[in-house]
Amino acid sequence: MSALVLIIAAVSSAFLGVVYISPIEVTKIFLSQIPYLGHYFSAGIDVAHQSEIIVYLREPHILGAVIIGAVLGVGGAVIQSIFKNPITEPYMIGISSGAALGAVLSIAIGLTILGVYTLQLLAFLFSALIVGLIYFFSLRSGRVPIVYMLLTGIAVSVFVSSLVAFMLYNSPNLASTSEVFFWLMGSVDTITWAELIPVALLSIASMFILSLYSKELDTIQLGEDYARSVGVRVESLKIIALTLVTISVSAVVSISGLIGFVGLVVPHISRLIHGGSNRKVIPSSAILGALFLILAYDVSRLIIPPKVVPIGIITGMIGVPFFIYLLRKLAGGYYAD
Repeated sequence: MSALVLIIAAVSSAFLGVVYISPIEVTKIFLSQIPYLGHYFSAGIDVAHQSEIIVYLREPHILGAVIIGAVLGVGGAVIQSIFKNPITEPYMIGISSGAALGAVLSIAIGLTILGVYTLQLLAFLFSALIVGLIYFFSLRSGRVPIVYMLLTGIAVSVFVSSLVAFMLYNSPNLASTSEVFFWLMGSVDTITWAELIPVALLSIASMFILSLYSKELDTIQLGEDYARSVGVRVESLKIIALTLVTISVSAVVSISGLIGFVGLVVPHISRLIHGGSNRKVIPSSAILGALFLILAYDVSRLIIPPKVVPIGIITGMIGVPFFIYLLRKLAGGYYAD
């Protein structure tokens, strides 16, 4: 049912925009892209105008929102399972701050060695590097205590964010560029097919592999000692899960910038619907994350047309109240004095 709602939301999202294209025309354009059969549906389509808007602008933005939302949702579900903490998300282990540092550094020194891919590659590499450093700093006698990693992640993220702020402060021209603005605010409105396809393949593969570890992730929530007693290789599981989350989240952040709170909000909604089993929570978080970001993208285009509000602003406006509600709800549980 959720998957059907997602499909309807994604198709409906293609109707929205500064240039109005009717649902019938949008449907024709979608059908015209079916291999071997598309020419039967292409009659009457304004190829030079409407088709280009849908295929080269709206489709990569919408599918980008789907992939990014799914990855952030799954990443949040996995991180919350590993940390056994309902108020954690992937950004808390340094992914966002590392990506921001790589992106801002790329713009600041004007690197163009790989053309348009330079920024994305540096954001991805710095994100992975920061997470690796946090993991290394958290090691204690060959193990990584979750509390150590969480606290180290917060500390390193603050330090790296300070470096980013320092670079922006000392580069007035840099701070005014649209690239940095969209990076810090988060946006899917600049995603192209060339950027999306490799990220989508990498992300889908990572999410699929993570779903194979659902049972082990359920077991680790019962306690690491118990998980070891039933044969789960806890440290190996942490490394695999954190690596896959880092790869997938770093990849999507490299093309969208910082879109917050999806990894925090979506897993909770999924658990309210399906309970605590990751066998259902992980795929559900992917679908709900994609749906959440599609709806946020629609709002970002409708709120002050013809401008498109950075999608990170919309998710923040939704996520912050939910986060406060969550803290109040937890106040009566293990966070109580």
